[in-house]
Amino acid sequence: MINIRRAELGDAESISFLGKKTFDQSFGHLFNDRSDLIGYLDDTFSKIKIENSIAKYHNMYWYVHDNDMPVGYAKLQLNAPSEFIEGNTGVCKLQKIYFLKSYASQGIGGKLQNMIFDEAIEHGNTHLWLSALKENKRAVVFYERNNYKIVGEHPFTIGKQQFDFWVMSKKLV
Repeated sequence: MINIRRAELGDAESISFLGKKTFDQSFGHLFNDRSDLIGYLDDTFSKIKIENSIAKYHNMYWYVHDNDMPVGYAKLQLNAPSEFIEGNTGVCKLQKIYFLKSYASQGIGGKLQNMIFDEAIEHGNTHLWLSALKENKRAVVFYERNNYKIVGEHPFTIGKQQFDFWVMSKKLV
């Protein structure tokens, strides 16, 4: 049975595992040099880095599990203005929403998104933004279907590779 709850410090190891696994499942095939990917995964999704991130007031995590098996997570960053959105108040960032490939098309993304919207609004946010890899058509279509608009673009470099992202935004209230 799928269960979603707010993540706690004790979930850092599972989120670390999920971060590495889901990122590799989604984007690993795009890397020409596997060592660039491994270096990024080890740094970005280290248990200590996740623990430190969970502990910050402005970061909110959700943890998804199927019985006792970790299957996904999401991260919202409060007070995260973007150069692509007017005003510096009431803006938050959906940083991550990932789940194992075998759990795609089960409604988890929609449930997580609604929980994130509720929390963002409760904290006084009026806009939410995110970065979506241009090549990740499935994600872009999901966000567009949920009334996000493309408001900009930016590059992101991992190792020797550059990736192009859409900046997408949604008005919450």
